Amino acid sequence: MSNSLIDQAADINTHPDILRNLANESVELARVVAKNPTVPPDVLEALSGYNHDPEILRNVTRNPNTPVEMLMLLGANYPSELINNPVFPLLVLENPHFFQELPVETLRNILLLKDVPEEYLVMAASRDDSEILNIVANHEKAPFVALSQIVNEIKTLEDRYTASQHVKYAGEITSCWDEEFWRAIKEYIFINRIKEREEFLYNIGILDERLLLCLFQCNQFNIATNPETPSRIVELITNASSSEIEAQINSKRNLNVASNLNTPINTLIDFSKGESTLLLASVASNPNSPVFVLEKLARMDNKEIQQAVHNNYNTPASVLKILYKIDDVEDNQENIQQIQDSVMLSMQHYQKYKHSLYLNYLKILDNIRILLLLSNDINNYIWNQLEKITNFDILIALARHPQTPGRLLEHIYTQSSYRKNNSSKLKSIKKTLRVLLARHPHCPIHILLYLVGDDCLEVRVEAITNLKTNFSFYNQQVAYFLYIWEQANNQEAPADILDSIADNRNISLRLAVANNPNTSAETLHKLAFHPNHEVLIAVIKNINTSLETLLRLSRKRKGFFNIRAHAMKALIQKDPIKAGTVIAEFVNSDEPTSPRFIFLLHQRAPAKFLEQHSNSLCWIERYAIAQNKSTPKHVLSQLATDVNRLVRAVALHSLS
Repeated sequence: MSNSLIDQAADINTHPDILRNLANESVELARVVAKNPTVPPDVLEALSGYNHDPEILRNVTRNPNTPVEMLMLLGANYPSELINNPVFPLLVLENPHFFQELPVETLRNILLLKDVPEEYLVMAASRDDSEILNIVANHEKAPFVALSQIVNEIKTLEDRYTASQHVKYAGEITSCWDEEFWRAIKEYIFINRIKEREEFLYNIGILDERLLLCLFQCNQFNIATNPETPSRIVELITNASSSEIEAQINSKRNLNVASNLNTPINTLIDFSKGESTLLLASVASNPNSPVFVLEKLARMDNKEIQQAVHNNYNTPASVLKILYKIDDVEDNQENIQQIQDSVMLSMQHYQKYKHSLYLNYLKILDNIRILLLLSNDINNYIWNQLEKITNFDILIALARHPQTPGRLLEHIYTQSSYRKNNSSKLKSIKKTLRVLLARHPHCPIHILLYLVGDDCLEVRVEAITNLKTNFSFYNQQVAYFLYIWEQANNQEAPADILDSIADNRNISLRLAVANNPNTSAETLHKLAFHPNHEVLIAVIKNINTSLETLLRLSRKRKGFFNIRAHAMKALIQKDPIKAGTVIAEFVNSDEPTSPRFIFLLHQRAPAKFLEQHSNSLCWIERYAIAQNKSTPKHVLSQLATDVNRLVRAVALHSLS
């Protein structure tokens, strides 16, 4: 390109039309034209579209002929060029509300400049925007007048407090800075809150316990009601809660304990002496509740508790007789025959008039359940009609009956597997049906082989026991499955055999391999891709699981928070340094957030992560870094000159 064209593009005497043409010739000429103070505004506006060339955009932002609206937009990316544009001071003088009208992003980036004039900080201090006020309150050049304006005139308590801690406003603090820091944390909200991640960090042992009472109430509730939470933490939360919330926590915690399969029998017995319907129903539904407790609950005049007793897959026939109020009927065959005749009559009526009397009336439903409980000799016509039934109470009664035909058991399995409604109550009923099917002596083999791969442990255990007891001696398919299952559980099985079993789709087999201490790291890594949570947790807990596998599981997304927590805890134990890196990835964000702050407080935070955020606009993050024992000395030296007096005090203390 000739120098004459470049000279022409730079010459203030060049005709505007020629400048317009030169701007379209090449990027090099456009850069020069953009600097020319006589170039027409429309040309500069067109040049502002050169997003691929920062030099052109900088030159346009410096040019006093650039239209004001365009100048304000460009200033967001080129704030230094904007405030050094000769027209900018004039715009500020002409309009007393100029800093109130500037786009937030543009003003933000102007204020972040180290050489921003102090008068601009004073003007910005009246802007009703928390982000802008926070920048002013944390700026090293902020004058007393700007800080005083925020402290005395701004409504937002957090912004007022931040400005009040600027060393130019309040001077140095020489003692009790940590107490003041924690008081401020409890009183104000300085950062964006992410409640799910806060609770996650508690679950992996990263949350400072002093922050427990700062968590959302729902997080505190979840922590306090978790049966695994230490009693001192529960006490800490309940003592700080209202009497109403404390009662809710205790109630929910008791419900969780009452429904837990690992709860001691004595605890269940104690709970059965209470008065709460929900608690008694939970005890009634627990498969480990003693028979005498179930008998007592079955006699209570409460539909919810009685239903829980009925749905408990370990409720014996003797308790069901109490429930149905038929203690003496079994000795009266004539009475049983009358019940069967009544049931048949209802079914025949339905067949004739197509009106489902026997499905709609509670008395007839009760008669069907009583008949199934008391009689092994059921009329074949009744069996045929029951194939059409979908009432869960009747399905449970059918699953309990020792003579229920295989075709009906298949019908029950279909109903237990394909209902669309997935409420917790219905899930519990489905589980009861599948457990009863899994232990039924006449359950078809192909259904049992489905059930040994069930998501529910209790179902799998019952199905395997059933196969061993009733089918292993004469069915080759069952015998082969049980042989493979025993191999998967054999702690002396060769690693290559376990690896081949891990390719089987059956959850029971994969879970057994995942639990086997002889399983190789390679096989466990393969199992880490399985969607079942039980398998993944077993992989995490296996002593042979590699760091690579734990790293993969600790980074799982969408719906795997529980798995990530287990993997993260295991990773912290095996390799704290790598764990710190993964947690840093987990909490990282463009803006200050509660998870990031929580991790900056913790000693597991990597030095690089601490240094990366040492210039945070949020003073509590800088304080967290200054008190962290993992923070490098050069970062502490930087924070020892911080504008926030609490930050610099703790940094100086850490250095000394």
